[in-house]
Order: sequence, then C-alpha cells, then structure tokens
Amino acid sequence: GKLSQLFDIPQSAFSGTQMEISDNREAVVDGCQGILAYDENTIRLACGKMTLTFTGRGLQIKALTHDSAVVTGFITGIAFDS
Repeated sequence: GKLSQLFDIPQSAFSGTQMEISDNREAVVDGCQGILAYDENTIRLACGKMTLTFTGRGLQIKALTHDSAVVTGFITGIAFDS
C-alpha cells in the first residue's frame, strides 16, 4: 500500500490495517485489534504486527469497534513501531 511505501514499512506488517486522516483532527484506523495506552496526549493501538502511536493534545477515541477506532483531537505525531 501507499502508506507502507511512504514510511518504508513492509506491507505485511500492517496485515490489513488502513488509516484515513482528516487534517490533523481525526484519524480512522481500520484493522485495529485493541488499545494499548490511552490518555489525552498519547493513544497507542495494536494493529497487526505493528503498534500505532498517536501523540497530540486533547486526544480521544471517538468510536471503537472490534476492528476499527476513530481518534480525534489535535494530532501532532503518528509513529509506527514493530
């Protein structure tokens, strides 16, 4: 996928994870298996073999289903860790 090419991450690491970002205020993550950490400055999500970390201010999870999450707030950074 385009995201894996942009960040030079193997596509297999995402195993079906997709993210859609609207400005720096909202991110929709599909393929999320759970929440690892959650406060107003940091949200860490388990996504396949990757951990996806959002940093910012006033962060919250607006919606959560069995395989997706909507992160809102003022997003200042997104990090991918394996």
